[in-house]
Amino acid sequence: KRFRGGHNPVEPNNIFASGDTVFVPANAIVNSKLILHTVKPQEYNIQINTTGVVKPLSGHLAEVTTPFEGRIVKSFIKLGQKVTTGTPLFEVSSSDYLESVRMCLQARRERELAEKNYIRKKDLLESGISSRKEFDEAKLALDLADKVCEKTTAILKIFNINPEEADLTQPLIVRSPISGEIVRTDITVGQYIKSDSDPIVTIADLRKIWVVARVKEKDLGTISLQDQVEIFMEGFPDKAIKGVVNYIGNIMNEQTRSVEVFIECENPENFLKSGMFVTVRFYHELTDAIIIPASSVLQDFNKSYLFVKAGHGIYVKRVVSVISLPDKKLMVHSGLETGTIIVSEGGIYLR
Repeated sequence: KRFRGGHNPVEPNNIFASGDTVFVPANAIVNSKLILHTVKPQEYNIQINTTGVVKPLSGHLAEVTTPFEGRIVKSFIKLGQKVTTGTPLFEVSSSDYLESVRMCLQARRERELAEKNYIRKKDLLESGISSRKEFDEAKLALDLADKVCEKTTAILKIFNINPEEADLTQPLIVRSPISGEIVRTDITVGQYIKSDSDPIVTIADLRKIWVVARVKEKDLGTISLQDQVEIFMEGFPDKAIKGVVNYIGNIMNEQTRSVEVFIECENPENFLKSGMFVTVRFYHELTDAIIIPASSVLQDFNKSYLFVKAGHGIYVKRVVSVISLPDKKLMVHSGLETGTIIVSEGGIYLR
């Protein structure tokens, strides 16, 4: 191919180009090698396969240790046991815990006394017996007692301890914060545990679970929330577990050029194990997909392009973004509109 200006315009192979535009005379031999295709929207159910890892749902995994330093005196659980929220896990003898309970009980008692004094001063003020100053002092004392009581009560509630059940004669009972199954326990009766120690009990509710798939940047346009997904495991290759796209991440991994997609799956039989690697198959129904023959697209370094008919014997190079489909077809993400006439075969002769 070369630009021949106005010389010999009727020669059979007199094809010339100007920029991205190629001019083909009517009598050029190459016309017999060009097959044209009009782009039309169509329905298509696209499938994308990738890998993923199984993770517990948010709020469905709890790692438990003691909130106060102390010695474990009793265990109530065993590995694999089903528990509910509030189920006793283990018992700890802790002087720090008893001191917190004592402070809470003392604060509640002082508040009760401050409230009684406030009521008495209020009655005396209304009867003209007590002064306004004494009433204000009683009210201030009640406000301060309220704050101390709230603070000491909050300390116990933070550690999932019911202040109403706190008792100086009873050791600390650590309870399960969620319902689920005991999947790990390192409890040793007699062991001394610090408040900053590693968790000694792990509870997980795996009846529902996340599968976190990594989806390539080029495939993101074909995945939407609530899309249906199938999960396949290496140990059960013929068993497909259904899932639904719940969240599409907004942070791109710069190394892999992929985004995390969170899929929520029912897991009543516990086939999916936390940490397991799986194969993920996405299904996405498109109602206006642009599907073209793979032979339409040519490569130029890292760009894909094709030729669009712009007029009689005039073809324009157009850069497009595509993904591969079965049966030697491509889906166009961008760069092409419906109704456009493209060169579906023979574009190589226009290069």
